Amino acid sequence: MSQTVLSKYAIPGPSVQLNEVSVSEGELRLLDNISTEFFAHGWHAVLGPNGGGKSTLLKTILGLTAHQGTLQILWPEQSECKLGYLPQSMPFDASLPISVRDYLLMSLSKKPIWFSRKLPAEIQAAIQQVHLTEKLDRRVGDLSGGERQRLMLATALLKSPDLLILDEPMTGLDQSGQADVLGILSEYHQSGGTIIMVEHNWALVEQHCDQVYWIDQQLKHQAAPADFFTNRPQDIQPRLEDIQPNLPELNA
Repeated sequence: MSQTVLSKYAIPGPSVQLNEVSVSEGELRLLDNISTEFFAHGWHAVLGPNGGGKSTLLKTILGLTAHQGTLQILWPEQSECKLGYLPQSMPFDASLPISVRDYLLMSLSKKPIWFSRKLPAEIQAAIQQVHLTEKLDRRVGDLSGGERQRLMLATALLKSPDLLILDEPMTGLDQSGQADVLGILSEYHQSGGTIIMVEHNWALVEQHCDQVYWIDQQLKHQAAPADFFTNRPQDIQPRLEDIQPNLPELNA
């Protein structure tokens, strides 16, 4: 990639290449011979049926799952090779007496949190973006599902990642929460970050994403949204809950 192209972006998002990637669990084949590329700076949507291997694909890119085949993250020269991850469910014991402030400090600090309770500027900015400033001293276990989802997104963005991997980021969010998250992701995308996202809302994907991938153990179909949703194979059909025409307006 030329320096001229790179200079357009504040965030040096990488591309991700897969060549004949397969994942097995015992005799069960979770992913089968997937070859594709998630191009740099793109907002990529991974769709597919439940149990089709979408989350497995994300975990494979993250290096959390053993696989066959070749997988490469091609980081630009000026990249610090940082990635952020929002899992499908929050990996947290809700009974622990940990506040939102503590959780954020533990996610970022290399020292025990009792050395300093002051939030660095980057944490304050991230938590303000997801409208959780007034929840800083509330126990994480007392947050609503949507508030926890916004906290996880703020955590994923804390270290200024170049690659953002999201597993159903809209889960549990009301219309206002979805608008907040979409605004944050749109700004990140426009700045040059690469997003790979599992999402069920077809209208959201059609409006915001650059490329769509249908995963059902194999890569069944891949196209730009306009082509994907008008010329998809007949066996690719949305569930009723996947069709949500009334998208939230982005919050300023």
